Amino acid sequence: MFDFMRLLSGDRAGATRRGGSGRRPAPGVLLQLRLVFYGVLLGLMVPVIRQIDWAALVPPGLKVEWPSGFGIAWPAGHLRVPGGWSKAADAAAADASTSANAAAAAASTTTGALATAAGVVSAASTAAAAASAASALSGGKAVSARFTICGHAKRIDCMVDGDTFWMAGTKIRIADIDTPETHPPRCASEARAGKAATLKMQALLNAGPFTLVPIKRDVDRYGRKLRIVERDGKSLGEALVRTGLARRYGGGKRAPWCRTGWF
Repeated sequence: MFDFMRLLSGDRAGATRRGGSGRRPAPGVLLQLRLVFYGVLLGLMVPVIRQIDWAALVPPGLKVEWPSGFGIAWPAGHLRVPGGWSKAADAAAADASTSANAAAAAASTTTGALATAAGVVSAASTAAAAASAASALSGGKAVSARFTICGHAKRIDCMVDGDTFWMAGTKIRIADIDTPETHPPRCASEARAGKAATLKMQALLNAGPFTLVPIKRDVDRYGRKLRIVERDGKSLGEALVRTGLARRYGGGKRAPWCRTGWF
């Protein structure tokens, strides 16, 4: 190894001792073999060197940044000399940070604006629906809605059974009919008839605009609004009676649906 270093540094004295002249002799075969051996040995040592934890050899509190520019950090302060290899990296990092901050600010502003707009639209829609429902309950204008079957979710526009439904969050009892019970039914035949009546009235309500006509009593003992449902001056309840899925009702005690011969 020392011969190799002397050869590279041009150590004429050592060469004179070996060759007896001032000129450096040409490398022989043995020296070439040595160079190859040292090169292979160095190549094998590089992965090992890379795995060494050099941080353990640095005094506590001292941090050397290399090769990204040059810097030394110690408990008393921090010294950094930008430039060199890290100049382009520093500029790119600064640009990326600025772009990221601008994008985050724009996204936050856009999200806030969209949320505010959505809230305003939702509130306006809810207020409009409530105003329309209030006008409809007073027998003013015809209304329309898309009714589903009521479940466990909040009840807005949905069918409870054949003679009771929710519209815009208000529970309405169709005043001129009585249909089989579904909550709960008293027998299997009433359950089947109640489901059929519910689906039939749902289809009638979803067929187009209708009018809610008030009667003398505004609400029943359960707090439901009592209304006759009409379309073009004809009762939808009466249409259900004609199918055999409802009876006319004008108040008082209702007849059971589980008698022999029904359905």
